[in-house]
Amino acid sequence: MEEFVKNHYPQFVNNYFNFKYNVQRWDAIRYLILDKMGGMYVDFDCECLNAVDDFVDNAGKCYFSMEPEEHCKDFFRQDTFNNAIMASCPNHPFFKKIIDHIFIEDSYIYTGYKVPDVHKTTGPTMLTNLYQNYNNKDSIVLWPAELASPWTKKEVRSFINGSADEVYLEKKIEKAFAIHYFFSLWA
Repeated sequence: MEEFVKNHYPQFVNNYFNFKYNVQRWDAIRYLILDKMGGMYVDFDCECLNAVDDFVDNAGKCYFSMEPEEHCKDFFRQDTFNNAIMASCPNHPFFKKIIDHIFIEDSYIYTGYKVPDVHKTTGPTMLTNLYQNYNNKDSIVLWPAELASPWTKKEVRSFINGSADEVYLEKKIEKAFAIHYFFSLWA
């Protein structure tokens, strides 16, 4: 990751190493790689269920997964999306905006609370805020949660500890190409 930043984004090396938390560097590198090379990024706590081919096209777009509706209250909004599953063509303007924000424009004052600090600087809150003020929303596809984040954190926990209504959870993944398990080990 360090070599990639040094070789392809030398102007951001100091900012990259000055992030307060490692997870911010992990967030940043995924944006830089998708900007430079395009492709798909998937967190370790995601499981592929089906091919994603039917949910992407090659028409110069980028893609993000919506959070389950139940999670939005944690972000104090009606809807939000995450950076756990993303796809993009190389050089997408929205990724340029993300990169400019986290490396150039950001004037965030840290609160000392890791999770909200990360969410607001390099994570889902930052992404959703940038999207809300982005002019070319037609070039961004927000996959409904039922496709890539069909289970809530609470449902994941119940599945893991064996107390889940498995028929209900199976029904919730019928349309999904992935499940994001929201382990958040970085937190």
